[in-house]
Amino acid sequence: MSHLLLAGLAVSGTALANAPLALVTGTVLYAHIVTDVAWDIRRLRRRSNVTTDEIVPPSR
Repeated sequence: MSHLLLAGLAVSGTALANAPLALVTGTVLYAHIVTDVAWDIRRLRRRSNVTTDEIVPPSR
């Protein structure tokens, strides 16, 4: 969620100064967010094959 808020602010602020730069900034930030989501999905799929004991450390 913070990525979306920061990307929106960055692109909006940049658009006031320079529209082509805002387009580049938006494209780069969009690619960053999409790759973050893909990475999280990949990590989640890897963890779905392990047991809860392997994920959650034992309480002391």
